[in-house]
Amino acid sequence: MVSSILKRGALVGAVGAVVFGLAASPAMATDVGIHLPSGRDSMTFIDDGDKFKVCDTHADGHGVTGYVRELTADGDIVVEATIDDGGDSGCDTREADVYGHTPHDMVLCWNGGGSCVVSPVFRESD
Repeated sequence: MVSSILKRGALVGAVGAVVFGLAASPAMATDVGIHLPSGRDSMTFIDDGDKFKVCDTHADGHGVTGYVRELTADGDIVVEATIDDGGDSGCDTREADVYGHTPHDMVLCWNGGGSCVVSPVFRESD
């Protein structure tokens, strides 16, 4: 009886630890998107194929630029890809390898000035 109660308690504790661990883990790479203020312009990471899509959605005479950055273990930030869009219809897409447990983020800037938007850090799904 006591053994059965201990086993159940251990099982409940293990399940709780797994649920907590999944909830607290850093973002794994699934599709991730960011937008400039007011819903204008966007940048999306598409996990299937490691594609990055940048869209200039406003005909205001200024394009947008997206950056894919690797955050290295020694604290450096390395720009792996730069994607510009503007002056044409549709979005621009580029592939950039997001690999292993290396953290990455995206930065999206409007070429007409103002501040840029930075995505949460993400990693490739295992």
